[in-house]
Amino acid sequence: MTTTLYGVAQGLSQLLLGTLARVLPSALAGVDSPGAVEALAVIIVGVIILATSMVNAIVLIWWERKLLGRFMDRRGAMHVGFAGLLQNFADGLKLFRKQPLTPAEADRLGYYLAPAAYLATSLMILGFLPISTGFIPGVAPLSLLMALAIFSFAPFFIFVGAWSANNKYSLIGGMRTAAQLVAYEIPLLFAVVSVVLLTGSFDLNTIVMDQAKDGWFALPLVLGLIVFTVAMLAEVERIPFDLPEAEAELVEGWNTEYGGMLFAMTMLTDYLRGLVASYLIVLLFLGWWPLPAGPLTAPLVSFPLAGILWFQVKVYVVFAVFVWIRASLPRVRTDQLLQIGWKRMIPLSLLNVVWAAALVVWGWPHLRWPSV
Repeated sequence: MTTTLYGVAQGLSQLLLGTLARVLPSALAGVDSPGAVEALAVIIVGVIILATSMVNAIVLIWWERKLLGRFMDRRGAMHVGFAGLLQNFADGLKLFRKQPLTPAEADRLGYYLAPAAYLATSLMILGFLPISTGFIPGVAPLSLLMALAIFSFAPFFIFVGAWSANNKYSLIGGMRTAAQLVAYEIPLLFAVVSVVLLTGSFDLNTIVMDQAKDGWFALPLVLGLIVFTVAMLAEVERIPFDLPEAEAELVEGWNTEYGGMLFAMTMLTDYLRGLVASYLIVLLFLGWWPLPAGPLTAPLVSFPLAGILWFQVKVYVVFAVFVWIRASLPRVRTDQLLQIGWKRMIPLSLLNVVWAAALVVWGWPHLRWPSV
């Protein structure tokens, strides 16, 4: 039976508020009303998603530092905590102590609102992503569309932050973000269309369950996996598609004027978006959750969190590929970025859609692929 995070939060909020109403009946009369239960459940869900996503983002930063160290034949973070695990907390404390400076001519509303909205939209997506069999954050028949729609809000807030800073380098970085989004949003959606053709659903939970029966979609839709991965690299502005930042030519791109915790918020959101991109790649092409059957995994199958752990392993492997690409490829020029998006990715994504339609015509899902 499928359990939702929101359902668990509702049960916990009813228990907490009911206990308070019984302990202090006179002072807290009506505290266990349906409205109060719903409000507390939403707060609990938000706290859980915030805590788990922040832990994942911090670990991803450490993971990238260690991988880049190996790729560059150096040690990476290693001095603060075991294997450098506490280095990110030290960096966060340093940024927390720094005084944020606001440009004199900046639009203060947009300047302070943009990083918060940039972070909030990235966190909202995690409320629609299933993380394990029998346990998903929420039930939404159009969860895939919701996740992609919220994901596309980020460049707007980036442009608002760039424009409000009243800095020409920030503005150029914001304009590059808009151009990059337009160039890669279309192939990204076409790659998603190929998955929807095979499943007939926009529900991520259904998409993952279909892969349990028919095998990973990465096998029949390998071209779609490549297109989606490249488009996601561009969407989350990672090398070789980090033109909106481009430290060597734009100082720090759209967030040039941000410092202290505002800068830390923007950088943390970049890793959250990288985490969401890895989640979507795993859910669409590398599902499903339970551990693969075998003598090595047999003792772990009965472990309650085995599905979540296996899902996280695949997510971290996908992010390691992102880091591998960062360590191997140089940043592309603006004209190259647009040519790749418009002249290469869109034709390949259309070809992938035609292939997916052909699979359906030929009798998908009766064409069985190896199940993992």
